[in-house]
Amino acid sequence: MKLYLLLCTHLPVWASVMGKREEIIEAAKALLWEKGYEATSPRDIQAMSNAGQGSFYHHFPSKQELARVAIEEVVRERIGDFEEAMLLGGRLKDRVLTFMAQNDQPLQGCRVGRLVWDSAIQEEELRLPLDWYFRHLEERLIEIMKAEQATRKVKLNMPAAQIALVIMSVIQGSFAVSRAMKRSRAEDARAALLAFLDVAITDR
Repeated sequence: MKLYLLLCTHLPVWASVMGKREEIIEAAKALLWEKGYEATSPRDIQAMSNAGQGSFYHHFPSKQELARVAIEEVVRERIGDFEEAMLLGGRLKDRVLTFMAQNDQPLQGCRVGRLVWDSAIQEEELRLPLDWYFRHLEERLIEIMKAEQATRKVKLNMPAAQIALVIMSVIQGSFAVSRAMKRSRAEDARAALLAFLDVAITDR
């Protein structure tokens, strides 16, 4: 019993409540965010998830297949976070900033966006979940802005598609700049984005 407790204290929090397949996926998600696809090896994932090589390949035939599953989970989670922020009351501007502020580790970058720079992401099965994520955000932002303009909640001073693209670009760019400079520029980026939105969208 003492040995069991000792081992548990050295495992990630999620490891005590998940099956081995889920532990492997969670380890992959964490390492993809921390190190990226190319710098993460199956051995790294096995070590973090406390999975042997046999267990690893029993659940996933390749690192790429595991990465696909892990990326799809991250994308679903982040889309869920976005939709949750959009359901909040108040101005659209504030809801966008709430979504942007959800990442409290800007030096690690966006959990989705940082993966686009890995050359392996050009493989369609790894690229498509990322495409899905950005398309969803863009289309939903456009939809929400047009709906709010139609109900006279706001007046758009430029096309909704252009506003949506700037929102996504500022969010992703803030993480890239933070990583490059090794200091968070998230607050500066949120202030800059709010200044842009105050020009682009007039509240009624």
